[in-house]
Amino acid sequence: MLILPYTEVRENIWHIFEDQGVCCTLLRGRDLAVLVDTGYGVRNLRAFVEANISTPYMVINTHGHPDHVGGNHWFDCVYISREDMDTACFFIREDALQESCPMKPLTPGARLFLGGLTLEVIPMEAHTRGSIGLLVEEEKLLIAGDALNDWLWLFHYGSQSMDVLYDTLKKTMDLDFHTYLGGHSDREYTKAQILAHLRNIEHLTVDKGTIQSTMGFDTYTSTWQEEGHRSVISFTEDKIPERLIR
Repeated sequence: MLILPYTEVRENIWHIFEDQGVCCTLLRGRDLAVLVDTGYGVRNLRAFVEANISTPYMVINTHGHPDHVGGNHWFDCVYISREDMDTACFFIREDALQESCPMKPLTPGARLFLGGLTLEVIPMEAHTRGSIGLLVEEEKLLIAGDALNDWLWLFHYGSQSMDVLYDTLKKTMDLDFHTYLGGHSDREYTKAQILAHLRNIEHLTVDKGTIQSTMGFDTYTSTWQEEGHRSVISFTEDKIPERLIR
């Protein structure tokens, strides 16, 4: 049996370390289980999931980046937002990933009933145009993928503007949850971290001294720290808000 390290966030919610700092999440209801993201694909997540559940299950990608769809090939079918199918296909070709399984569209606003756990599909565009989160209603917990890491990236194919990010963060603050999980840490964040991201954008400075090459892109970095919460945003020049363009 494949053994993977994981954090038991709740009794029936496991945050799994797949490879190279990427996390996937397994939610186990009485009637249905959901695996959120499939990592790079170097681990047989299917074997792990099926060894640890006794129900049918579905697989959902939060977005189309290769470290979150790379393991799709282990499964028969994966759900992803229609808006991010193009992003997933781009990276599957670009990164020469193993042939992916069929992808089916998942509509933001949809609710999934697992038996004891209810999930709502939340639109969280910015990191990619079709990024989604999953709100676990009973636990007041948001599974946010890469939409809400403490280091946010706005570059590469499918990424959206800083203004879109700000709008998404504001809308997320209004959702009914207490903590959230990102795609690269087992830490549970509070909404105070989202506030730090908002303040970072509100006080954004475009400092050429921060330019570095990230995955082949020249990216700026803006950092904001308040009350123990640190926000870092990396972005390309085309993502600079209009108010800062002179």
